[in-house]
Amino acid sequence: MAISVTDQKTEYVVMGGTFDPVHNGHIHAANALAKAMDYSCIHMMPCGDAYHKQGSSSAQHRLAMLNLALQGEARLQSDPTETKRAGATYTVETLRQLRQELGPDAHICWLLGTDAAKGLSHWKDWQQVFELANIIVVNRGNEVLPEETSESWPARRVIDKEHFKQQASGCFMQLALEPVVVSSTQIRQALHKQETVGHHVPQPVMNYIELHGLYEGKN
Repeated sequence: MAISVTDQKTEYVVMGGTFDPVHNGHIHAANALAKAMDYSCIHMMPCGDAYHKQGSSSAQHRLAMLNLALQGEARLQSDPTETKRAGATYTVETLRQLRQELGPDAHICWLLGTDAAKGLSHWKDWQQVFELANIIVVNRGNEVLPEETSESWPARRVIDKEHFKQQASGCFMQLALEPVVVSSTQIRQALHKQETVGHHVPQPVMNYIELHGLYEGKN
């Protein structure tokens, strides 16, 4: 990441994911979150070695597609941090790096979907996540994070947006967004069957997929 002193921000918001491939739903969700929370930037961070998802495309392909998709997106940037790390990537290690580079007072926030939030306690050193950052749980549709889940977290629930953004770490809030109607899995399956998915995937990304023969058993 190599953030210089002059480039340091007071807030750093991360949307992690496999992005295999990135699609319009990802971009819409990130922009909607930026607008709802009045964040100046959402950093979309592809995981490196997707140890929990066998057969995923290489980190280099997924990062390249993300960079193409975000051209012209004023509030969205890609972050290659995890793609540069050898071996399995863990959120807590990424947050340690961010905290070291951004300093103790920066507002660092990690975005989680409801399903991921339910499984947070199974992550490596998961309690340290709240020592290093805040969490926004994005609820889509009728999804709601069970109270028994959040009550087990070493974190304080915050409702007020502005108060939340003043916190360096140790807090979480929930935010309702419209559900994304397509998944990367559905897109991969359609491409494997040679079905069209152009309306769900940015054209530069589709061009890249076709150029490299992705999702056809050639990657």
